[in-house]
Amino acid sequence: MEVEKDFIQREIQRLTLVLAKLVGKALGLNTDDFEQEFQNIESELKSEFDLTLVGISEMKAIALKNKIEGLDGQHLEKLVELITAVVVNSEKGFGQKLARNGILIIDFLDASSKTFSLRRMELKSILQKML
Repeated sequence: MEVEKDFIQREIQRLTLVLAKLVGKALGLNTDDFEQEFQNIESELKSEFDLTLVGISEMKAIALKNKIEGLDGQHLEKLVELITAVVVNSEKGFGQKLARNGILIIDFLDASSKTFSLRRMELKSILQKML
């Protein structure tokens, strides 16, 4: 039982590092290579989490909630950071749809978490300005 718990904890940490790396990539996006880097981020997200930012942007609220319910809170926090970084650097139409669902993820985190997060509030504020 202890070995299983250790494995799960290591996997959560590994996936958190993957998301942190993707956030770093997204923060470095510029208009010259946006499309290529965005595709790299999408493929890595798809392989690790079976999610894509395009998919998230197109999901209805209920479908999104059902999809994220199984994810760890740390992963959702990093996913929101990734969404925010991409929204800031993307086209208005796509960015607005993604921002709207990023806010839904933050609301889900706020409702399911027992702690208040200034970082989440900061990210929510940024996403709201992009709408």
